[in-house]
Amino acid sequence: MKFALQSLTGLAAVLLGGYFLIYASLPHAGQLEALSTIEKQVIHETLNADGTVVEIEELTKVVRSQLAIESESQADLPFNSSLETLEILDAYTITPQGKKITVAPNAIRIVEDDIAKGAAIFSDQKHVIIIFPNVSVGTRTYYKAKLTTKQAVMPGYFYSHFSFSPQLEYDAFDYTLTYPADRKLYIDTKGIKGGVVEDLPSGMKRFSLSYQNKAIYLREQLQVAYHDFAPYFRISSMDSQETFAKAYEERTKSKAAVTPEVQKLANDITKGIDDSKEQAKALYNWVTREIRYVAIFLGDGGIIPHSANTVILNRYGDCKDHNVLLIALLNAKGIEASSALINSGGAYTLPKYPIISPMNHVITYLPKWNLYVDSTSELAPFGVLPQDELDKPTILTKLGKIGRTPKPLAENNQVITGVRMTISEDGMIKGSSHTNYVGTAELSARLKYEGGDTSLAERFVRNHFAKFRQTGEGKLKLSHVYDLNKPFEVDGEFTLDAVANVPGPGAMTIPVGLGPGELATIANDRPPELFREPYTCSTRTVAEGYDIVFPKNVKVTRIPSAVSYKKDGILYSSSYSQNGNTVTATRKLTVQRPGAVCQPAEMQKWKAFYQVFIKDMRGQIFYE
Repeated sequence: MKFALQSLTGLAAVLLGGYFLIYASLPHAGQLEALSTIEKQVIHETLNADGTVVEIEELTKVVRSQLAIESESQADLPFNSSLETLEILDAYTITPQGKKITVAPNAIRIVEDDIAKGAAIFSDQKHVIIIFPNVSVGTRTYYKAKLTTKQAVMPGYFYSHFSFSPQLEYDAFDYTLTYPADRKLYIDTKGIKGGVVEDLPSGMKRFSLSYQNKAIYLREQLQVAYHDFAPYFRISSMDSQETFAKAYEERTKSKAAVTPEVQKLANDITKGIDDSKEQAKALYNWVTREIRYVAIFLGDGGIIPHSANTVILNRYGDCKDHNVLLIALLNAKGIEASSALINSGGAYTLPKYPIISPMNHVITYLPKWNLYVDSTSELAPFGVLPQDELDKPTILTKLGKIGRTPKPLAENNQVITGVRMTISEDGMIKGSSHTNYVGTAELSARLKYEGGDTSLAERFVRNHFAKFRQTGEGKLKLSHVYDLNKPFEVDGEFTLDAVANVPGPGAMTIPVGLGPGELATIANDRPPELFREPYTCSTRTVAEGYDIVFPKNVKVTRIPSAVSYKKDGILYSSSYSQNGNTVTATRKLTVQRPGAVCQPAEMQKWKAFYQVFIKDMRGQIFYE
């Protein structure tokens, strides 16, 4: 589970995150037209000497299509009710005929936050909703809002930032920051105009910039967060991520104090365990299983954890609370640990200067073994990170430095499956399957099959058969999903309706049965023709073996030819053999990427392999 560090400046940055991203094709090939456009956005921030911040934002949008009317008929402006105030200074609609219609006072409402969507998340973030009247194609909507930040997320800390999505059309964007001349700020920009700092006669300084984007394009499959590649500006009062690390540690280290309660719990959990790494594993397993995830973002709770004692008492908390308790328990056994701030989404780069974003999650780093653990990922074995946390920069707060989680390795993400099938004289197939999972694949499998040994089991089987266009019946037998001390394995027994005419003559591809069908899934995922931007790519090993026994009244006449491919970090081999009426097939794919993120050229290498791969996956066994 993840948490969001709440932004205290940059109201518009939050608003545009939910911008309507659907486009219509223009007559000219390769061009897109946004269904709505940001005609003009003006943001003026003022950093006062006392640390408070006032942001004035004006935003005008134009509705270009009927499809955008519903989304553009209202604006959603979030704010932290404990730390900020938000006022709507003006709001209106201008019809296509030029008539101005002011938004009625009762059409501006404050509502509670709905980020939880049913999860155990509580926040003092609220939303001002503006409901615009008489919206149609050609309408302009406008609002002017004032956001006042009364308290910084950390004493003396100011930051502001904006990343411009290539999927958004901007006719004009203007940003100005006014701040005391004696206040040192660090500024980093990319792909924007302006960015000059001016001295003002009032003892203040002014930073301003502008941006425009008319050449929009669609978000690409697997694309990393546009934070990693799009134009941006970033402003911070801290000179480095290391400085931020030390400031964060200073504010949070007391929360991980080794109190008598912490010491007793650590001793109880590790009773009879002498090896320090096994102690760390036991403590991690306990926090993972016993501390329920509940996020409470109240006051400064978006960034500061509760104390370890409080978490023990409540038996719940968010990622910051999980982390602080685990660190306290580890320290109680003499094991050093540090908080590790990380992004849990699609961002793989760290800003030059600290702006909190994109760091939205906290995990734990154990320097003695150079090991990262995430105790909020309750089904992850000790030392295994979720796929979206691999090969990412971290801010190690206790160590005051930048780290990085491990790169994905093919041997640490394996799915190994064996399937045996017997075809009866009427074409029905009875079979069994066994699958072992290793590393990241094990975590994914535990998540996938959670509940698979309950009353939901029948649905699991039914959905699996539907995915691979099979019909039949089956039963799964799972290792205990929640026992992180044992490898996770899945056994299946199944009966399939005939997949081909028997006795024939005929031909058939190899059915998946109740195996996970990893290779079949890859074969059904055709690579896109063109990538512009970096994308997340998979490093993995998948091995599948099949024994298929045909009935005595059938003669196998031809089997597929073996395939071998080794190029550009992609290794694939398949073999097929026949012993009487039994056909044995083995297929193994190993993909080792340079990292978790691939550049567009890497997709061309995959596309070359894919054509070889799908031909083999479509190979048929002929019989008569």
